[in-house]
Amino acid sequence: MEWRNKPTLLEYWPDNVDFILGLDENGTSDIEYIKRCLAANKEIDPLHRHFTLTGVVFNRVRYEKLKEDMNKIKFEYWENGLYDHKGEKRRVCFHSREIRNKSYPFNYIDYDNFIKDLTNMIKETKTKVISCSIDKKNHCQQYRYPFHPYPLSLGFILERFCYGLNKVDKKGILIIESRGYKEDSLLLKHIVNILDHGTNQNPSSHFRNIEGVYFNPKWWPKDNNRSSFVILEFADLLSYPIHKYSRNGCMEKDQAFCEVEKKFFRYPDYVGWGFKRFP
Repeated sequence: MEWRNKPTLLEYWPDNVDFILGLDENGTSDIEYIKRCLAANKEIDPLHRHFTLTGVVFNRVRYEKLKEDMNKIKFEYWENGLYDHKGEKRRVCFHSREIRNKSYPFNYIDYDNFIKDLTNMIKETKTKVISCSIDKKNHCQQYRYPFHPYPLSLGFILERFCYGLNKVDKKGILIIESRGYKEDSLLLKHIVNILDHGTNQNPSSHFRNIEGVYFNPKWWPKDNNRSSFVILEFADLLSYPIHKYSRNGCMEKDQAFCEVEKKFFRYPDYVGWGFKRFP
């Protein structure tokens, strides 16, 4: 139960856990900038208006397949799946922004074929997606005391994840990308409060099947950063198309979003379940 008291890193899949929910984000969760702009009647930078948090759900078998498929691509395009990072060898990490911008280490490979292989891997991977996008401007205008976007989004996702766990009476855990000890501690405190006391919509019993909440970096320090936590990478890859779709007013579905859309929890009736846009 150490995970309840301080941010803890998960290294191995626990024996008593059936499903893992891995989470990553797009956009910034900062809300003070929005408040200042509204108070001063200043224009809000469109790139800072929206925030998206996305969770991907895997059982043990599908998670092992994800690791195998993702590492196959890494070993195909980089020697031993590693690249030079400030004088040391480090596992290649699939980060959406670096891939889109063709930043190092994605700038010296056969990029077109890499994208084809990556897209096919995403398409073939079996998972369930639960995502929440928040329009921070509308959120601040609608509520006198707007809740912080990150825990707000996570609460929505946690409720839906537990709904699925409870339907099949299975145990699950959360892996969140670490953002710093202070931020992780505050978020952990919020989550534990939900588990112990419930939310306005659900009692604490709704969250009875959560067995742990963990905060992992992209790379595994004990392996000298030569391993990565692929579930966080996969969440990042799927989160950007959702973020882009929401940021553009949910008016146009590009090819990337259409592939992700099929993975939403309760697809095709996923609005409000696999995908929630707030407010």
